Amino acid sequence: MTGSTDPRDLATIDEVIALAREVIDPGAYTWAASGAGQGVTAARNAVALNSLALVPRVLRTTEPVDPTSSFVGVPLGIPVFLAPVAALGLYDPGDALTASIAATEMSTPVMVSALTGSTWEEVAATAPGCHLFQVYVFGDRTWMAEVLSRVEEAGYAGICVTVDTPVIGRRDRSLEERYVWSYPAGGPPNLLRHGWDTSHRSRYTWADLEWLCTQTELPVIVKGVMTAEDAITAVDCGVAGVYVSNHGGRQVDHSVSTIEVLAEVVEAVAANADVAVDGGFTRGAEVCKALALGARAVGIGRLQCWSLAVGGSAGLARVLEILSEEIVGTMANIGCQNVDEITPDRVRWSFPASPAAAGPFSPRPGG
Repeated sequence: MTGSTDPRDLATIDEVIALAREVIDPGAYTWAASGAGQGVTAARNAVALNSLALVPRVLRTTEPVDPTSSFVGVPLGIPVFLAPVAALGLYDPGDALTASIAATEMSTPVMVSALTGSTWEEVAATAPGCHLFQVYVFGDRTWMAEVLSRVEEAGYAGICVTVDTPVIGRRDRSLEERYVWSYPAGGPPNLLRHGWDTSHRSRYTWADLEWLCTQTELPVIVKGVMTAEDAITAVDCGVAGVYVSNHGGRQVDHSVSTIEVLAEVVEAVAANADVAVDGGFTRGAEVCKALALGARAVGIGRLQCWSLAVGGSAGLARVLEILSEEIVGTMANIGCQNVDEITPDRVRWSFPASPAAAGPFSPRPGG
């Protein structure tokens, strides 16, 4: 464990984030926490979440509360999964393998990044048929076919293609820190046998996505969708899951937040595809807001980094336990016994939260 606190003694998410800032190398902290440009989009994610208010209903049967959900056929013990994070090894040497151990303990799937330092196979083996796999496009269709074959053989439950990074966003705070993070010589270890060419990301098209959907029996998820129009096109291509994400505000500054566009995406495609979302989520109540707008599951990203740094696998397991407690408590107190009862009438856009609560570089960055 990097920190000195017993993970079992951690009481709140805020405590985890505060401890993480104490124990993580400042450059590594900023690498994960910073957003594109000034960080306006990253802050907007948090401000928008705070501007959506829960509407409780009373005198309803809520015992026992059932927080289980599913996404593209994968069961979730709580409506949360671990979003793909490329550099978890900065925060725990076990990288995605450590995260998987914690997630499996809480019946929560990991969306494993292709850029993880752990081998894809060893992570999948911790929970066969449960985890999802995320990939950036670093090659042509032959390259993708090779990667897909390896993913299927490893036993992943689905494949997610991230499409919102034709180029990497310029992140002012990281640039100011002069912090440089890079892969070992040769590039991402899992991709050494396949090769990688970043130029392919900017040439990937809807036709390529449609082709991918015809090449596998696995459910295909597209990550980085921010409009109803793109969601509809993705479903027409054959995807089973639409993942609403602005990359935690790390790609386009001054962009719309994910919670603002979630409802329109759900309305457009929920009859034909499951919808997931990330972007600033750090609390169980916020997860319930996303469910009310139609999401099946919420991804947490940066929160993985903070919890792993504070307590390794046990730290992440404790954070997932806290989120579970918060989700169950929120569901009971807004009058919902299961996730299907968390309907749009349980939320309302309220007065704007003060930008000072998040700021362009928030002390509480989320997923």
